[in-house]
Formats: sequence, C-alpha cells, structure tokens
Amino acid sequence: VVSEADVGHDDVYEVVFAANSTMLHLLANVDPSPLGELPFMPVFRDAVRLPVTDLPLPINPGGDAWLFPQIGGFVGGDTVAGILATRLEQLGEPALLLDVGTNGELVLAVEGQLIATSVAAGPAFEGARIKRGMRATSGAIEKVVFNDDVHLNVIGHAKPIGLCGTGLIDTVAGLLDKGILDETGRLLDPDELPGDLSDALKKRLSTEDDQPAFVLAWASEAANGEDLRLTQKDIRELQLANGAIRAGINILLRRQGLSADDLGAIYLAGAFGNFIRRRHARRIGMIPQLPTEKIRFVGNTASFGAKRFLLSVEEKEAARRIMENTKHIDLSLDAEFQMEFGAAMMFPEA
Repeated sequence: VVSEADVGHDDVYEVVFAANSTMLHLLANVDPSPLGELPFMPVFRDAVRLPVTDLPLPINPGGDAWLFPQIGGFVGGDTVAGILATRLEQLGEPALLLDVGTNGELVLAVEGQLIATSVAAGPAFEGARIKRGMRATSGAIEKVVFNDDVHLNVIGHAKPIGLCGTGLIDTVAGLLDKGILDETGRLLDPDELPGDLSDALKKRLSTEDDQPAFVLAWASEAANGEDLRLTQKDIRELQLANGAIRAGINILLRRQGLSADDLGAIYLAGAFGNFIRRRHARRIGMIPQLPTEKIRFVGNTASFGAKRFLLSVEEKEAARRIMENTKHIDLSLDAEFQMEFGAAMMFPEA
C-alpha cells in the first residue's frame, strides 16, 4: 500500500486494526484466555492506542497503532467497524447485519438501538469439517446449478479438487429443491425419490464410508481421478452451522418484539457473504424468507469502517458510541438458545 501511494514508511504515522476479539487481545499483548471461559468476557472493550514501537510496525517510529473498540464476547472490533461502515444505527427501518465465518456476528438495529450477538457457526462455511471441503481457491467448486443434471463452476477453471462454502450452500439448496434431501437433512433412499427426477440425478446417488452421498463430479472430471461426493455427514455439518446462525437471528428478533417480516434489509458482510446466492441462503434457512431485494451485499465492512476510523476524529468517537450503546447478548447463557437451535436445524419446506 505504501509503495502504491508513492510515500515512504516514515511518512505513515497511524495504523488501525479492526479485528475479532482474540486478535485484538493478542495485538495488545493481553492474555486472551478469558475469552475461552464462560461467560467469554474480553479483558478490554475500549479502543486502545499503542505506540507503534510496541508492535512493532514498519512505519514512523513516532507513530501510533489503534485497536478498534469491542462490543463484548466474540463481537469484536470488526463488527464495530461493520456498523460504522453501514451506518446501521441510522437506518429508518429495522435491519440486520450478518457476517458469516467460523463465528457468525449478528447485529440488529431497531429505531436507533443496536443489539448484537455471536454464534459458533463452525467452520463448515469455510470448507472445514467437510470431507472434500476447501477454501475458495483454485480448484474449489464455488457454484452448483441443478436442472436435469448438475453443472459446476470451479475457481480457476481447473478440474475440481473440493467444495468451498458457497458451493456447499448451492448443493444443499439444489438437493432440497429436487426432493433428494428432506427437511430433516436426510438424503433419501432411491425408492423414496420423486417420480419425475431425471435419471442423471438419480445416478449421482451413491455411498461413501457406509453413508449416503451425492456425486458432484465423476472420477473422469475430478482432479484426483476419484468421484467427488457430498456425504450425509457433510450435510449434518452444514445444518449445525446453519442452525446456529438462524437461531441467533430468531432470538435477536424476539428480544426486540419483531418477526422476520419486519426487517427492511439484511446486510451480508465479509468476503464469504459477498458470494452467497441469496435465494439459496433463504432455501436452506440461513436467513429469513425475505424478498431478495431486501438482502444486500455490503462487502468488506471491517476494512471500510477501519478507513473511516483512521481518517476522522468524529468517526473514532462514533465507534466509541457504538461500543457503549450496543447491547450484547451472550447466547451461551441464554436458556432459549438450545431449543431455538434444535428447531433451526430443520430446513424450510419448499
């Protein structure tokens, strides 16, 4: 960045970090272990200003590094930056900010009031704990289209190696639409399949490790020369991540006396959120059944919010107000969560 701006390292006097709670603690050289124990409390919440020599960073030795303020638990500085970027609290209608990763951060705005939580969505959306899962790099199936057969988009136009998060969502949504997967998440037996299902799709029903599976790419098409399958266990992993996010959304809405229909917008943040197909996210129940025009991609809000914070004293003050005024809900202490989570594991009916 410095070379692109045609300035020297000594010309930089301020750096901003908008990161999750654990990363901010490590940057501040503060033991993050309290975040690993109930009730998951951060050691500090306010913004921290450090002399750059404490890190150190390749900028002017007299410069400073700012660490973003945190809301609480695992709702960290990146979420504060997301609120700062979207002006969520200033919207004239109820809105939800959703950032999906290993943790899912959720912020609900209603009439200027903010309520936030995080859910342990698990790493399924990032390709982990999926047998042929992978990150969104070359060789990853990132889009799956179902008609009479299955058609794949692979990053890098390479032979498929595995499946990333967006491809996983597409596949499960397609299996639900075609009646190959039921609302409980069970892959149906051949004798239970819809009568009008094409032979090409029926042929893809398979087994792997003594469990039902669905072939996405045949051995002749795959990079390693073996059939690339989505297994029943993979679908269960998606249900765990999906159910956690939806349960968190439902609890936030109920706390504010709202239903999903009251939402004016859902903002999907982060690199992963930017590539989710909205209809498919609705189909698997990750987000409420709202019209697609109300589901908006807002990109890397942590980066944009950090830029605002860096360039303006007023934005630094706005970030502090967000930290102070956002109510944090710790779902690990919420008696409703397990029941809500169990219900949210079910996929919506068609």
